[in-house]
Amino acid sequence: MMTHLLAIALLGLSAAAASASTEVSTCTDAGFVVPDGNSAGRSTLLTIPPGPDPLVVVGARLELEVEHPWVGDLVVRLVTPSETMTLTLVDRPGQVPAGFPGPFGCGGDDIVATLDDAAPVSIEAACTTDQFPVFTGQLRPQTPLAALVGVDPVGDWRIEIADLQSGDAGTFVSACLRLEVDTDCDRDGVPDDCVSCPGDLDADGAIDGSDLSVLLGYWGTSNQSADLDGNGMVSGSDLSILLGNWGGCS
Repeated sequence: MMTHLLAIALLGLSAAAASASTEVSTCTDAGFVVPDGNSAGRSTLLTIPPGPDPLVVVGARLELEVEHPWVGDLVVRLVTPSETMTLTLVDRPGQVPAGFPGPFGCGGDDIVATLDDAAPVSIEAACTTDQFPVFTGQLRPQTPLAALVGVDPVGDWRIEIADLQSGDAGTFVSACLRLEVDTDCDRDGVPDDCVSCPGDLDADGAIDGSDLSVLLGYWGTSNQSADLDGNGMVSGSDLSILLGNWGGCS
């Protein structure tokens, strides 16, 4: 049985990013067998650690390598750390009820492609009988990656891979998630500059009684904006920071 190499670079978010945007990456080469004919499949985690400032996604790509003898069997999903969004990036490409390539999806040798929202051709429409690799160049993913713009990147991203047709088993080899991020100090999902004024919780340019009220309202919780020392709990140390910076922001 011929081995098909699925090496997909998933690329394609665009947003009005600030000039300070940077790239953060996380990779895994913890390979595993993708269960044959099992819709549950398997998954792996890719972790983006927290930084000194709140961040927001303004661009992304996913480099994915999977060996499989019939790529039309595969479904690949990307789940955000909050688990509030799941993007189906590959969905049994080429599977149609009748005609070419048929109800079992696209077959053929090797896939080496870039999934990009701006690509002229969808992966669903790119299957051929005479091309090697069968999928190559830039192709649009099943679900636009632009849906990720505004997501908080910090935490565990999950890649889910399933083989929905029995008879051809495959192996997940590796993946790298590369996110273009920008600062989002007010945590509204839109890039903005962070002003060095710890304790200005209402962002009015001064640390005063209204900020104290906000902090006390989150007392004993893990609220990120009020957790000024980043220890996971709003407590006396955060109050000390706020009072130590009392007054106008410079």
